Amino acid sequence: MKTQVFAAGIAALLGTTSLAHAVQISEVDVSADLTTIEDARAAEFWNTLEADLEAAVLSRIADRISEDGARLVLNIESFAIEDAPESGFTIDAAALIGRVHVIDLNNNANFDSYELSVSLQGMSVTDESGAAMVVADMPDEMAYQTLVEAFADHVAERLD
Repeated sequence: MKTQVFAAGIAALLGTTSLAHAVQISEVDVSADLTTIEDARAAEFWNTLEADLEAAVLSRIADRISEDGARLVLNIESFAIEDAPESGFTIDAAALIGRVHVIDLNNNANFDSYELSVSLQGMSVTDESGAAMVVADMPDEMAYQTLVEAFADHVAERLD
């Protein structure tokens, strides 16, 4: 009987300890130098990336927003894996590659910095009916939204 009570107490302590260490975020800052994009179709595709990616990340971490939290900085460095000017922009080559930084001036244990890359190549994407889609045939808006959501999902998961 004592062992069960002790084990339950340890489990409760471990549960509250992991919740106490969830990284709280005070600010999300996304930067992407869209001026480096020369292809007109690519520039149109990525036009609202900073605002859209920031909103996507914030929606996933809404329960972690705290005035005293860490800064989450996303520096998007590249917009496509195949960035060959002669071939032009293609949906199936679209990708987001960037550096993610968690900067907590109050708790250095929360510091994190890593490169994150998401690409439509190799993704399993389905339409509203659940049917698999060929990435090259995706509408631009769906491809864009898929990349932004995948990037935001990975950022939020890493904060766990």
